[in-house]
Amino acid sequence: MSSIEERIIENKIAEFRQPLGLSQHRLAKAVGLKRHAIMSYENYKSYPTLDVALKIATVLNKDVTEVFKIY
Repeated sequence: MSSIEERIIENKIAEFRQPLGLSQHRLAKAVGLKRHAIMSYENYKSYPTLDVALKIATVLNKDVTEVFKIY
């Protein structure tokens, strides 16, 4: 089994937040982060912790497995 760093993690944060009219700033504020963190996740520069991923999914009204995919 490979480590998490060796897996490809895809996210659909932008795809789900944009139809809700949520900016990166508003989403970040809703989950207790800075806009830079959301931007970094959307651009695959960094990855959220499980706790943060669950918060993001909750704000987006989606299941965490819809927002984040691990291959």
